[in-house]
Amino acid sequence: MKDDVLIIIPAFNPDDHLKIIVDRLIKKNFNKIIVVNDGSINEEPFKGIRNKVIFLEHNENQGKGRALKTAFKYCVENNEEVQMVITVDADGQHDIEDIDKVYKKFKENKNKVVLGSRNFENAPLCSKIGNNIINKKIYKKTKLNLKDTQTGLRVVPMECLADLINIPGERYEYETNMLFYFTKNKIDIVEEDIKTIYIDKNKNSNFKKIKDSIRVYRTIKSGMWKVLLFLSKKIKKYLKFFEKTIAFYKNLY
Repeated sequence: MKDDVLIIIPAFNPDDHLKIIVDRLIKKNFNKIIVVNDGSINEEPFKGIRNKVIFLEHNENQGKGRALKTAFKYCVENNEEVQMVITVDADGQHDIEDIDKVYKKFKENKNKVVLGSRNFENAPLCSKIGNNIINKKIYKKTKLNLKDTQTGLRVVPMECLADLINIPGERYEYETNMLFYFTKNKIDIVEEDIKTIYIDKNKNSNFKKIKDSIRVYRTIKSGMWKVLLFLSKKIKKYLKFFEKTIAFYKNLY
């Protein structure tokens, strides 16, 4: 039994992968699991796991960062006696063997944060480019030379959680702020290579390419967020124009 670790899975509108993940974790003796339902519309994917996990939920969607904070707060307030928590995405991108690898890596590097780092060989081009830009910007700011700063598979020492509840960020930018917190507080970070898994070209991901990228770039003080914001406004403007044009011609016939 792996009683020294607690798995945290934030979930917003998950599919069948969630139950598969929970069942595989239990088979691997990860028996302490928190699932945070972050205001999902469909309750069906949660029915098969409620009695297997610690189930927390938000009445409405608040973002991945807030879901992680909700789980961290539960751990602190309930005095969960574990050495570490492992954050895992709900969309099936994290292989169970890789979760076990980062768990073992932490056991060898106690009091250090472990990141499950992808090599992006099979990743969509936009993901490769975006991750590379963010990695370089974070290195410039923190001197952290990391391969995968945006990974959701992370092992965090239990003693960090009380502070992590209070750092800024409600959505995906929160994970970047976690890295800044670790650097500021001189908490070492080590990486463990994991598989790069993108299911159906990542269509089940809740990462909104424009909105969430803007949040992350703004967090790392990169001017790229202004470019994305400008482009997103232009795209919206042209989409509205085309919608009006199409509606006009439909009314003619």
